[in-house]
Amino acid sequence: MKSSKNKFSSTGNRRTSEPLSRREALKQIGAAGAGIILTRGTIRGHSADIVVAGKPVEIVVSTLSPATVRLTVLPIESGRATAVPVDGALAREGEGRALERRRSLERFDPISAGNLVVRFTAEPPTLHVETNAGRQVQRLMLDAKTAGMSFLLSKGPLLGLGQGGPQFDRKGTVDEMRNGQRGYKLSTHGGRAPIQWLVGTDGWAMFLHHPLGSFDFTGSEGKFAPSHGGLPLDVFVVSSSDPTEIMREYARLTGFAELPAL
Repeated sequence: MKSSKNKFSSTGNRRTSEPLSRREALKQIGAAGAGIILTRGTIRGHSADIVVAGKPVEIVVSTLSPATVRLTVLPIESGRATAVPVDGALAREGEGRALERRRSLERFDPISAGNLVVRFTAEPPTLHVETNAGRQVQRLMLDAKTAGMSFLLSKGPLLGLGQGGPQFDRKGTVDEMRNGQRGYKLSTHGGRAPIQWLVGTDGWAMFLHHPLGSFDFTGSEGKFAPSHGGLPLDVFVVSSSDPTEIMREYARLTGFAELPAL
């Protein structure tokens, strides 16, 4: 009788030269697939995603100039990031050059944008804007479950927000950003024409392009609550101690004033 051929190696594994049965092939594929899932981390839709206001998002960091960075938080729907609505507030839609688009917590390294560096930390999801020297310019703290954000207030007076309302320092107030004649001290300050443009007197400015909402400056940090929705979120942060440069960056974003008719 011929001796049967040994189909196994000394280690107990099947020799690679022997054909596999269908059952054995499926078992090995299943084991390999499990290994891939374990070693690569989390599949989309799980904890590796960046989640803001209950939705997985894509964060886009764009540079406009050495002093200005654009931070955009876009909800992901059907695998694609939605766009920021066109509302006419910007002089040029799509302003800025996108440097990075990030969806995963696992690969969010610091991003250089002109003279600024953008970092991201989780729990809660927070965008940090710093100078190249490491000085903190602004910190946008988001929420994984609800819409809105909090941000740093200036140590000195807080300016901006358009015509009307409490003058010279907005801190200590709540502004619902209502447009019209029901403003603050109408008889002496005129009507209210709100603009979501903030200027911190310690060297920064911020234009919250989208969405529209209300501001609360009564605490140790500022809070923004969108009037509806919440995403996309589109914010421009300027780092400068020069008022002329700050206003020049604002004009870059929203356009220069029109000349009067001849």
